[in-house]
Amino acid sequence: MSQPAACCPPESLPHLPPPVGPRSGTTIVIEGKDGADDLILYIIGSLDTANPATKAVVIYSDVFGEGSGNHRRFADHLQSSLGSDYVVVLPDFFRGAPALNPISFLPSFLSDFFGAPGMIFRLKFTYTFEPVIKRDSENTVVPWLKSKGVKQFACVGFCFGGWCVGQSLALPAKPFSCGVGIHPSFNVEMLHGGTEEKLAEAIGNTPILLLPAQNDRPTLKPGGECVKMLAAARGVKEEDVSVPYSDMIHGWVTRGDDSKSQRVADAQADALKRSSEFISKNINNNSGMKTKKGGMTIETQDENDTVLEKHASPRPPDSPYNVHTTHGVIDDDDVMIPAEIN
Repeated sequence: MSQPAACCPPESLPHLPPPVGPRSGTTIVIEGKDGADDLILYIIGSLDTANPATKAVVIYSDVFGEGSGNHRRFADHLQSSLGSDYVVVLPDFFRGAPALNPISFLPSFLSDFFGAPGMIFRLKFTYTFEPVIKRDSENTVVPWLKSKGVKQFACVGFCFGGWCVGQSLALPAKPFSCGVGIHPSFNVEMLHGGTEEKLAEAIGNTPILLLPAQNDRPTLKPGGECVKMLAAARGVKEEDVSVPYSDMIHGWVTRGDDSKSQRVADAQADALKRSSEFISKNINNNSGMKTKKGGMTIETQDENDTVLEKHASPRPPDSPYNVHTTHGVIDDDDVMIPAEIN
């Protein structure tokens, strides 16, 4: 890719089709008014049994969307690693229209090159904070999971999804206790008039783990300004905030073909392990905190009603979605087949 200011750095890995084979999850449809703005979630874990999961991880995809590459496989393996008390949710925040679509008749490097202007436009004007983070994640996915008994939340994101993780951890209401950015692209913030450093400042002391590739931006690696800020805010070492993969290229987890490289397979397994361990350690970080809304402010309080943070907050619109579920199974081609609803 050739647009480092937009999202992915130069020489990033191209689109990868999803691997053939069965998946562990099913799909949930969160439906909007008159069937508009359907939000489809790939979900792994138990919510509707006698012992439902109480912790959830929301995954934000890279620019190619949740159905591409290794996204669903990563979600399957993350849930398996975390255990039965977790549910992992991979929403299609792009609603079937990814920020970057491969052009099938072109070689991958030309497809990405010619697709980049459209990707920049969509990231700047369509897949922005308000619809993706505020409306769909905080006001739709999180409340739906809470209605199923989930009490604690973490998030993981790849590429563009790494920016989404940063924005999610910076939300005033603090719905997410921690997050992981894998080959993250904080520079998406520049498309909206901000800076990577301002995003890091907004994340503050909320735990975040960054796993940048060799060609990701230096500010997201130890010694970089964002990492310095995040480490100082938490009182930890820079190496506790960022673990660079110096022999990997941006996209190696979601777009890396592990069937052709044991080195890539090992790095993918290591990233999964680090993500799982970090989430397990930090998902209880904001346990006991709550929010109090009054007028145009939001206060974050502890269990003793001590005000920890106070933010000016515009009143967000209520989520437009009604919720229902469609149960299904996933076949070898990763297509949902409706199943009988008991």
